[in-house]
Amino acid sequence: MKKFEFKLGSVLQLRERVEAEAQQHHAAAGRRLEAVLAELAEAETEHKRIAEQLENMQKSTFRPAEREMVWNSLKYQKDLCGRLQQKADFAVKDLAEKREKLLEAQSEKEAMVKLQEKEQQDYNRTAQQQESAMIDDIVNARHSANQKNGGGNAK
Repeated sequence: MKKFEFKLGSVLQLRERVEAEAQQHHAAAGRRLEAVLAELAEAETEHKRIAEQLENMQKSTFRPAEREMVWNSLKYQKDLCGRLQQKADFAVKDLAEKREKLLEAQSEKEAMVKLQEKEQQDYNRTAQQQESAMIDDIVNARHSANQKNGGGNAK
């Protein structure tokens, strides 16, 4: 009997490549989200620092120009935090999409792997049946040969 060959092997390889690509995209999206969240945390920390600076400035004497600079800086930092939050929200959505694509790719590949395993089992079962039939034929042929030669009383 010839060696087992999965006829959909090329489809399985394609699905493995699609899964690997989906894993790479998912990992990249995760890294982007982490980077944006780190940048957002840094911006929020800076926002708090500037807000405290403004609060301390208002408790003491200050020049209006200084207050205006700190106020503008605070406003800029708040806007930056808002933009970074939007970017983080987008990154979360992107990561979720990439995760769905990865799960879909894994599912499709797993279906092909299960099909390959099933076909391999069927092939092995058929091979065993053929081997058993061949052994039965050999045993029957030897038994018939012994009967013809008068060797029916072998102990």
